[in-house]
Amino acid sequence: MTQTQYNPRRQLVTKIHIARTQLGMDEESYRANLAHYGNGKTSSADMTIPQLEAVLEAFKQLGFKPVKKAGKGRLSPSTADGPKDERSAIRALWIFMHRAGFINDGSETALNSWVQRMTAEANGGAGIAEVQWLRHEDAAKTLNSLKRWARRCLFEDLKKRGYQPEPKDSYNQLLKRWERINGAML
Repeated sequence: MTQTQYNPRRQLVTKIHIARTQLGMDEESYRANLAHYGNGKTSSADMTIPQLEAVLEAFKQLGFKPVKKAGKGRLSPSTADGPKDERSAIRALWIFMHRAGFINDGSETALNSWVQRMTAEANGGAGIAEVQWLRHEDAAKTLNSLKRWARRCLFEDLKKRGYQPEPKDSYNQLLKRWERINGAML
């Protein structure tokens, strides 16, 4: 089998491992869940496709949110080649939110749609159609709006995982706590 062929078994095992990480399961909890939902099997490598599907579905019920690929949307340019300003911070935060599972589409196309909606009122209803066209005050306002959204997502995710973040915690405080809990997941 070549690497370009679709392998449903491998895809399911990969999703289960991602779910384990997203749910913050330790080794013992992970193996116990596999055994419970996989007819006594404690290794995903030993499971059939229907058993893997059952485990994945159970993990979804426990709070796993699969992240869909960006699809046909255009990807963001590398920040190594671009400007080091609010626009690169907006892109980096958008990509982080996608990888963390807070948003479904991490593409540049989706980001541009969001930017256009966020800037419409301040710009006579039309909005700025491309993140790269943001300048000065518009870029700063857009970045701050995205950080507020990310803060709400971090706060809710921490609460859902059983932690008690303080309502007054800043975006940076919540992000540091979230990163400690998730390790180097992203």
